[in-house]
Amino acid sequence: DGQVSGDNSAQPTTGGRNVVFIYHSHSRESWFPEVKSTKTAESATTNITLLGKRLADKLQANGIGALHSSEDYVTAIKNYNWALSYKYSKKTVTEALAVNKDLKFFFDIHRDSQHRKETTTTIGGKSYAQVFFIIGHANPDWRKNEAFAGEIHEALESRYPGISRGIWGKTTASGNGEYNQSVSPDSVLIEVGGVDNTLEESYRTIDALAKVITEIYWNAEKVNTNLGAGL
Repeated sequence: DGQVSGDNSAQPTTGGRNVVFIYHSHSRESWFPEVKSTKTAESATTNITLLGKRLADKLQANGIGALHSSEDYVTAIKNYNWALSYKYSKKTVTEALAVNKDLKFFFDIHRDSQHRKETTTTIGGKSYAQVFFIIGHANPDWRKNEAFAGEIHEALESRYPGISRGIWGKTTASGNGEYNQSVSPDSVLIEVGGVDNTLEESYRTIDALAKVITEIYWNAEKVNTNLGAGL
């Protein structure tokens, strides 16, 4: 379990351990070009959970055990209240942690409400949905989460210049303010594109994210292994 088939037998794996958890506090977020709606970019089926699944699949293919929750809170929660989205998703995260003690990286994947010119870039002649990292300053240890987001941002920008819109710190004055980030220093909310991006553009960005997250994870593992060997 955890081994990857194919010619690249030297590729490291987490040996069946799940170390990444991907979820969506707003699981119905979608895109106008995909839902063909002029009123709201939401869908019960064609939505942000497709991006989470793709990220999990790509990480798994890179030997990294990843879990993905596509929980649709609108139907799963009795008397659903959008304002309590992060309360619902925190329960999802803590339940996953309870049975997967090795979980380290946590990604809440969203899409922004901004329009195309604010959320799209062209790299190598192809259009990409841009990413935006959101850090909740209501989390007392937010600087650790910001450092984690910064590591992903820097790695993305070095390989795909212009793909990241940067990091936005938010307080309770402009949103939830915590975003389940006190669960782990390696927990971050990532906006991928906006309401006018296409699934194809978003998938390109997810593939870029998967490459960068894979590198960051294995580099961290090397550091931990070396530290352990030095004790």
